[in-house]
Amino acid sequence: MRVCHVITKPELGGAQLSTLNILSGLPRDRYDISVITSPKGILSAEFRDLKDAKAFFSPFLTRPINILSDILAFIHIFLIYRSNKYAIVHTHSSKAGIIGRLAARLAGVPVIIHTVHGWSFNDCQGWVRKRLFMSLERAMARFTTRIICVSKKDMETGLKYKIAGPDKFVLIKYGIPLAEFRRSSVDPLVKKKELGITNSGPVIGMVSCLKPQKSPLDYIKACIKIYEKMPDVNFLLVGDGALRSKCEKLLAPTPLNGRFIFTGWRRDVSEILDILDVAVLTSKWEGMPISVIEALCKGCPVVATNAGGTPELIKGGVTGYVTQPGTYEETAEKVLRILGDPLSFNNMKRQASLSIDESFGVDRMVNETENLYRRLV
Repeated sequence: MRVCHVITKPELGGAQLSTLNILSGLPRDRYDISVITSPKGILSAEFRDLKDAKAFFSPFLTRPINILSDILAFIHIFLIYRSNKYAIVHTHSSKAGIIGRLAARLAGVPVIIHTVHGWSFNDCQGWVRKRLFMSLERAMARFTTRIICVSKKDMETGLKYKIAGPDKFVLIKYGIPLAEFRRSSVDPLVKKKELGITNSGPVIGMVSCLKPQKSPLDYIKACIKIYEKMPDVNFLLVGDGALRSKCEKLLAPTPLNGRFIFTGWRRDVSEILDILDVAVLTSKWEGMPISVIEALCKGCPVVATNAGGTPELIKGGVTGYVTQPGTYEETAEKVLRILGDPLSFNNMKRQASLSIDESFGVDRMVNETENLYRRLV
């Protein structure tokens, strides 16, 4: 069975990691695998080096809307489809979801699947932009065989805005390599020294692309508030992106410079999570944040905003806290509450680890995806 996945950009995010895990996990004796993505991104080598899979890199596939590039990307993807005669095209993310599905329809691909890693429309957009993306999603849904949601919240949103009927939606939650995360361990002192932490104070961290969706400026504002009450705390921001310079500018006049570390993109996130005391996520909108699943798996309490499927992962007061987007003061207060009660903190760590069971494993995600493929073809 020939299957082609399409994703806009191979950056270090939940959509990309889950796509890589699915592509790696599909049995090669039953599937002929291809993937189409942009050549620019930290994970481009991982997509290129997928075992027994064809990787097509389209230089025209970019995230920002650009009429000329988008038309050229459509033509390029359409030609790849026609040359390979796929039984299934499976798209991910907003841009690839629109261009990839439309090209699949015109190329006569029998089964078209799209995974929603957070809808292309959200309440942070202006009314016109939001309505435009909702209209595009409805139009694409008409010829999409199935729409996979990674959270119950995304499925509810799709039904609420009548993107498609309930028969088209399927819930397949993210899975992570549990054994890899549980097996990895590191000497905390060595890892802290490697990252530039030279004291024994608690470590707060956020693993995220530095883009408007993740609102990293709110994270820094929360860190400033935390530092005012607990000056022995260290702060990490793991990731990079368009808002890096704005983050650095906001941080520059504060006394946190010696305590706040930008790590950039890292391949050792699992080891970094071993030294975190509390993980934070300040997103404005989400699908299902894979960084929260990873942190909980490591036994790290999480304070994250009520965005997308985040509340489906965190049990308030047990494994962390859920705050409202934009309320960085509340984020700071919840972090201080966790760190200020050692007995409750240790219980939270234990409960966080227990909350991530085998239902969050990669094998389950791959099996559910493969079962869907076989039912539809």
